[in-house]
Amino acid sequence: MFRDPHDWLERVRTLTLQLVGHASVNGTAGEATFSSFLAGLLRQEPYFVRNPTHLWVEPIAGDPVGRSNVFVLVRGDSERTVLLTGHFDVVSAENYGELAPWAFDPEALLPRLVKHLERNAQSAPDKRALDDLRSGRFLPGRGILDMKSGLAAGLAVLLRYSRSPERAGNLLFIASPDEENRSAGIRSVVSHLATVMKKWNLEVAAAINLDATGDDGDGTDGQAIYLGSVGKLLLSVLLIGRDTHAGYPFDGVNSALFAAGVIQRLECNAGFADLAEGEKAPPPTVLKLEDLKQQYDVTTPGKTWCCINILTHRMPAREVMESACKLVDEALTSALAYLREQAQEWSGHKRLTQFVPRVLTFHQLRALALESGGASATARLKRLETELKEENADLPAASKRLTELLWNASGLTGPAAVVGFASVPYPSVFLSGDEPGMTVRRVLEREAERVSAAYCTGIRFRSFFSGISDMSFLGLVDKNDLQFVADNTPTWSLLGFDQEAIPGLPVVNIGPWGRDYHQSTERVNVAYSFEVLPELVWRVVNGLFLEKR
Repeated sequence: MFRDPHDWLERVRTLTLQLVGHASVNGTAGEATFSSFLAGLLRQEPYFVRNPTHLWVEPIAGDPVGRSNVFVLVRGDSERTVLLTGHFDVVSAENYGELAPWAFDPEALLPRLVKHLERNAQSAPDKRALDDLRSGRFLPGRGILDMKSGLAAGLAVLLRYSRSPERAGNLLFIASPDEENRSAGIRSVVSHLATVMKKWNLEVAAAINLDATGDDGDGTDGQAIYLGSVGKLLLSVLLIGRDTHAGYPFDGVNSALFAAGVIQRLECNAGFADLAEGEKAPPPTVLKLEDLKQQYDVTTPGKTWCCINILTHRMPAREVMESACKLVDEALTSALAYLREQAQEWSGHKRLTQFVPRVLTFHQLRALALESGGASATARLKRLETELKEENADLPAASKRLTELLWNASGLTGPAAVVGFASVPYPSVFLSGDEPGMTVRRVLEREAERVSAAYCTGIRFRSFFSGISDMSFLGLVDKNDLQFVADNTPTWSLLGFDQEAIPGLPVVNIGPWGRDYHQSTERVNVAYSFEVLPELVWRVVNGLFLEKR
């Protein structure tokens, strides 16, 4: 094992600059061509010149952008395998403004960004970015933090392993697109992984995701090994009132009032934040709110659509749904009581109808609508699903259209609400306390201590990676709970999500740290990310190969 940290520094820095230099913005041609670019880069390495079949590009079936995953295998002397993985897509560079032409060239961007901040920095974050970049401790660029420096560290480990005279196990590296949108890349990987493992006789002992952490301090929080990853559900609520002329507001029920009540109960609701392993998940927050009127007139909105981001540590989707439905019911009941009070105060009489609100899950609505609408409703639903798939429609927008179609087909009337899930679910994962999880944890603890001592720096353990990651599709999940999500997700048939293929591997995150994800001041800490990180991954990989099971 080599010990010169500068071997890592130069290798990881060079790889990082090469990877960042290929602008793989999500949904663009650059993302689609990155796979062949990376494969071409690696094919020049001696190991893959000798073993060309150990490197291949796997297209994602039916992908509208033509994207692919990259599989890279270095064979060892046993079936024991460690998987290194990460995503190569990045977000748009539009927020760089006049500096956008250099967003993918960190060395050219650095002096220009410093000059820009010297002229314009007013806020504390911008002044901190200026100090960081002047110090030489950070390097900027689109995707350099999220997460090409992590990929570069993993590739450096892979390439060193490919040149090692002794290889106790197999190292499998997979780079995927589309993490920033629907995670189509890793979901495609999962659908192929069992076949790959069988073909090459691989027994995966653990997976290491190489995603990055943001840290606004001294790196204490960012220099971390994560034992799990936060889960995500995009909760959707279709709120149905009764439209009426604006001059006669008490003749109906404005769905916007329902939305206000739902938001008040869910937005940043600390009681909804999931507590597990001593850490609280961030509370819910609203990501989308719109009424469904197609034009302006003086009619109150009869329907309003709302999407709320829900992050979980251990809370099952069924519990999320039950809690949300309860709060939505409270919101509707309270809103109707308020309307009755205001009608009494305004007119002196209780002319408002005594409505009783109804709250349905999407699964319940679908069953009622197809029963009520029969073959006609089923046909309309199938046509719309086909249309949305051909359009590659935005998932929340597609969910809205499907939910509204089924509501109209049901024959039901408001006041009511329909609660569902409007996007790809990300199951929460955590390294189990049973074998093989304990084996992985022993190796992590031992090697983290050794690397900390060697570099005189701290490496801490944290329970849940909060950035929403591809770890969700590799770890151990409750497939019954995932089926509950499927039943309540209008766009499930559009996703091509094979929940049965999720491999249930011990998975952790070990990645770089930096600041300002997705911002024009996105930057990575050089010393940790280019030196300490690859050494830590190297030691963990070799420790996992040699650890007794």
